Amino acid sequence: MRHDKDRITSRSSKVGLVLSAGGARGAYQIGCWRALQERNVRIGAISGSSIGALNGALVCQGDWARASDLWLELTQTRIIGPDMDRLKALASAVAWDLALLLMPVPSIKGVRLLKYAVTALWSTSRWGSLGSLRRDGLIDIAGFKPLLMRYLDLQIVLKQPVPLFVTASSPPKASAPLGVAHSFKLQDLPEEDAWKVLAASMALPFLFSSIEMQGDRYVDGGIGQWLPLAPLHGSSTSHLVVVSTKADTKIASSADPGKRIILIKPRKPLGRFPVATFRFTRSAVTEWMERGYEDASVALERERLSPGA
Repeated sequence: MRHDKDRITSRSSKVGLVLSAGGARGAYQIGCWRALQERNVRIGAISGSSIGALNGALVCQGDWARASDLWLELTQTRIIGPDMDRLKALASAVAWDLALLLMPVPSIKGVRLLKYAVTALWSTSRWGSLGSLRRDGLIDIAGFKPLLMRYLDLQIVLKQPVPLFVTASSPPKASAPLGVAHSFKLQDLPEEDAWKVLAASMALPFLFSSIEMQGDRYVDGGIGQWLPLAPLHGSSTSHLVVVSTKADTKIASSADPGKRIILIKPRKPLGRFPVATFRFTRSAVTEWMERGYEDASVALERERLSPGA
């Protein structure tokens, strides 16, 4: 049982905030932020992947009402709406892949195997269907920029003393078939590059276009690091508040030695990929924000995290 002297106060401590991926379920994190604000919790650093990166930027901006308005606006926006030009280009690439696959060759085992190998290489190249889909996706994520920037002012975010670390994933390699996670400190970047990092972190492969940066292409940070604890290792924060959109999340006590970790997660599942991930409906978003607020309030009280009086 903890005594009052063990109570963590916002006056004496700064919190590292870690925000997971989760798509539409990220609304849960906005509710958690409201509970943190009510306790005047001082956030000293933020790390986010995918939708957690966007929410991290909103937290860094410091305007909860504006963040809530953005999420409600997202419920009125068509998130899944493939670009017809991209669909036509993909159909053309598929046609070429099929033509290569069906191309007649002598009925010799070695020649047939060579044809299949060439077809596989072609389809995954920049000209083939899989390569094209991986690079361009079905939706240009840059199309969301005007909407997001109505509620998110990157100039304000980049001037904040609270560092924001955003995780994005580079292409798969033999040693990392799901891609390699890279962490970017947004305050170290010019505004346009900061937008690219945010966009890349949210770019679910094959659905959204990848983002070119530093001569490579980057996609969803949740692929390489769904719950980005690593960027805050060694930070000056005394403990971490980790907000996960998954009810079954577990964190080992050794995840960050020397820091108390406060895990906030749904007491009941919010749903699974892909249905819950793209459930940008007003009823779901408002419900998940309220559940985030309630779960965070309970967790913070249990962990005795309270405002410094």
